[in-house]
Parts: sequence; C-alpha cells; structure tokens
Amino acid sequence: MNDIHLIQEIERYLDGEMSVPEREAFDALRRNDPAIDRQVTEHRLLLQQLRANGARKELLRRMEAIHARADVPVVAKPSAPVINMRSRRTWLNLAAAACIALVTSLATMAIMQKAVKNSSTAQYEDVRRVLSNMQRSQNALIRDIKSNNKAPLNPGTYGGTCFAISRNGYMVTNYHVIAGADSIYIQNNKGEAFKAVSIFEDVSSDLAVLRIADSTFRSAPLPYALKHQPSRSGEEVFSMGFPRDEIVYGKGYISAQTGFNGDTLAYQVSIPVDPGNSGAPLLDATGEVVGIITGKQASSDGIAFAVKAGHLKRLLDELPKDKFSRKDIRQKSQLVGLNRVDQLKKLEDFVYMVKVYN
Repeated sequence: MNDIHLIQEIERYLDGEMSVPEREAFDALRRNDPAIDRQVTEHRLLLQQLRANGARKELLRRMEAIHARADVPVVAKPSAPVINMRSRRTWLNLAAAACIALVTSLATMAIMQKAVKNSSTAQYEDVRRVLSNMQRSQNALIRDIKSNNKAPLNPGTYGGTCFAISRNGYMVTNYHVIAGADSIYIQNNKGEAFKAVSIFEDVSSDLAVLRIADSTFRSAPLPYALKHQPSRSGEEVFSMGFPRDEIVYGKGYISAQTGFNGDTLAYQVSIPVDPGNSGAPLLDATGEVVGIITGKQASSDGIAFAVKAGHLKRLLDELPKDKFSRKDIRQKSQLVGLNRVDQLKKLEDFVYMVKVYN
C-alpha cells in the first residue's frame, strides 16, 4: 500500500465511509502495525486542526462581510488634522460588530464542544456497585458470623469483581473500583474474606493489580489461561461477577472489535452486566480469558465493554518477575471440552467479590 493510497484509506476510515468488513480489516491492520495506528491518530489530529482553521477563516469572512456592508466614507486628506465624527462612529460600530461576531462564534464552538463531550460521557457507565446495609442479604450476614476470615461488618463503600492471575494471591480488577480506597477486602464464593492491597494501577486502561496481604496465601492451579490471539466478532463469550452477594453468570458474544468511542484496546460485547460486574473476567468457550469487563453503554441495555486480554498481558509483564509468577496464567486452559456447568464449577473458586472502604 503506497503512501497516497494509505492516506486515502485513512480518510475513508475516519469519515466512516468504509463498509463493515473494510473497517474490521483496517482495525486489524492498526492492531498489527503500530506505525499505521500512529499515522491514523496523527491524521485525525491534522483533520481537527484543519477544521478549526476552517472555522477561523469563516469567522474572518463574516467580519470582512460586515466591513464591506459598513458605510465608510472616503474623506480627502485635509491640509490640517480634522476629526471626522461620522467616520469615527462608523469604525466604532464596525469594531463592536466584529467583537460581537467573534464572541458569538467562540461561544457557539465552546457550547458545541461541551455538548459533544457531555453526550459521550453520558453514554458510558462504569459498573461498580454502591454498597449499603440494605444490600446485604441474610446469607451474607450468616457467612460473616461463621467465617474466621471476614471483612469489617460495615458493608463498605463500593463493590466489584476480581479474578486470580496467580496462585499466590495476585488478582486483577478495574482501577475505578478501587480508586481512592482506604482499605480493600476480597471475598470468595464461600464467604471467606482476605485483606488486599493495590500494587499496580494503569489508569489509561482502567486496570489494577491487587495482592492478598497474607503472604502464605496459596490457591489451586488456575483452570484458565490468557488468550493471546484476538477474538473474532460473533464469538461466544461468558462472564462471572458479583452484582450481588453471590456469583452471577452471564452469556453473550463479541459484537465489535473496538470499545467505547472506537477504543482499540477494548471489545464491545453484547452481554448483560450490572453494577458489581466491573473487573469480572470475560472468557471464551474454551475457558480462555479474552477480556475484563469495565463498563456498559448507559443508553442501551446489553452493550458492555471489556479491555482485551492482550493489554492485560502487557501490563502483567511489567510486574516484578521475582514476585509474580507468569507461568500460572500462561498454562493451558483446563476448561477445554467441559460443558458450561462444569466450567462454572471450576471457575467459581477463582473469582472474588471486591469490597472497597473509603
């Protein structure tokens, strides 16, 4: 693909003129070629600058039109300084009109930018759960009484989901779930609670890595692995999370290769999510983790977004090698060939409720 053809394709891509198969192919090209992905970003910024320049030129055109319509008399140069009051009033009127046009244009542009921003913000909604005493079930209270490992009796401020990425107590969840936390507890499906600390946070991808504070903590081998290859649109996926005090299963499919506002680090997923699903694992039919649920589209039911597993893998590669064992999450999935009921039974011991105290 030569440079001129590439620029033409980028402009078709940014202007929304590509068909669905063409756009999917171009998204794949961006993922596989960082140089092209960077060129798309730079071209988008260039187009924005050109549009802004066009707006400025339009403003100048309007000001020149006002000037052309103004009644400015041509006065012969006098032998001595003479102040033409009519000319002075005309120029004052022209200046006032130009200022009004400038302020009006700038105000209009600011209002339009704010409206676009507010519209985009309103469509995205994170799915952490606000905790209160009213939300605690009778079973949860009984578990608190029986369990030796338990969180404080206060139900906490926010709740979400996390899942194990190693046998020695490392978990992953969303950054927005634990942001500003004074203390963090995670709780398994049996009601056992463990104090955890955040050791790594990536705000740009809305991911955080937690570690159970008890250094002696060990779990069974993880039954799942991270998926290295991108998932395809239409591929069936499922998730397990904590929108309430017990684990909840959800089923759906990948509906787009990009997330909210074209985010290439995420998938759009057609799957039911509720407050509390933030940080839940998204798995394919073979039991490989393909993403992490981050939020949903507020204006439509059943449309969610999930950070791709490939980005999580890059994040985990930044953790200290002497503390985090990558082999735990890189093993082959043990869920291949199992029916969904048996898959869920194996998974439920590795998915935890997150409770945040502010």
